[in-house]
Amino acid sequence: MFFNHIAVMKNMESMKNDICEIASHLSLMGWSEANAGNISVLLPRDEKFDVGENPSSYHFPEPVRTLAGRTLLVTASGSRFRRMKRDVNTQIVPVTITEFGTAALWPSQFPSPTSEIGTHIQVHSLTPDIGWKTSAIVHTHSTKMLALSSSDLPGEMLQDAVERAHPEISILMRKGLAFLDFAPPGTWELGTRTRDEFKHANAVIWRKHGILGFAKDIEMACDYVEMTEKAAEILLLEQSAFGNFLGLKDKELENLQEELR
Repeated sequence: MFFNHIAVMKNMESMKNDICEIASHLSLMGWSEANAGNISVLLPRDEKFDVGENPSSYHFPEPVRTLAGRTLLVTASGSRFRRMKRDVNTQIVPVTITEFGTAALWPSQFPSPTSEIGTHIQVHSLTPDIGWKTSAIVHTHSTKMLALSSSDLPGEMLQDAVERAHPEISILMRKGLAFLDFAPPGTWELGTRTRDEFKHANAVIWRKHGILGFAKDIEMACDYVEMTEKAAEILLLEQSAFGNFLGLKDKELENLQEELR
C-alpha cells in the first residue's frame, strides 16, 4: 500500500508538471490574459487523493455517477497561467468526487477550483464510456477564434468553414468541432450543453468566449485547441485578402476523407 501511495503521488506530480507546461505555452501564445483559461486532468480510477478533514465542497445539481470516487487535478479560480510553474503547489487543486457522485471535495487549504468546474466535471464524465483511463480538458481564450466566433454567421456555417480551412482538422480531429452560442460562463447548464457536444466533437467553441479541447491526454487536448485556432486564423486572413472564406472545395474535401478512410 505504501509503494502504491508513492506511485500515485509521483504520477500526480508528473501531471501537475504537464499542466504547468501547457499553461506556460498558452500564456506565451497570448491566449490566457489575466486569470483567463482553465485546465483539468482526470486521474486513473485507482489513483485517489485524501482530501482530509472538513474539505471544501461543490454540490452538483444532479449526480455524476460515472466519476464517483475519481480524482481530478484542476487549475484554481483566479490562477494565472503565466505564474503556474511558480504557483504549482497552490494553484492546481486536487478534487475528489464523492462515492455517490453528488459533489466535488478538495482540501480546505486550497483555493476553489475554476468557476467552470461544472463543465469540467460533466465533460470528464464521458471518459469511462469512451474507454479512456484518463482525460484532459484545455480551455483558453485564443484571439483569432474569439474574433471569428463573434460573427453573426450561424454556428453550422462557421463549423463547416473551420473544418474546411485546414486539412489537419480532418486528419487529426476526426470528430470535428462544434460551436455553442454565447451563454453566461460558469453555469451547470453550459456544462451540460458542452458535454453533449463533446459526444461528437474534439473541440467546442464557446462563441465570444474561447475554445475547449477534450482528449485522453493533455497534449492532445492542447493540439485540438491549437488546430482550431489556426483554422480561425486562416479564415480571417482569407477574408482580409480575398473578401471571403476559401478552404477545401467539396471535391478536395471528399478526396481527403476518402484517403483517410
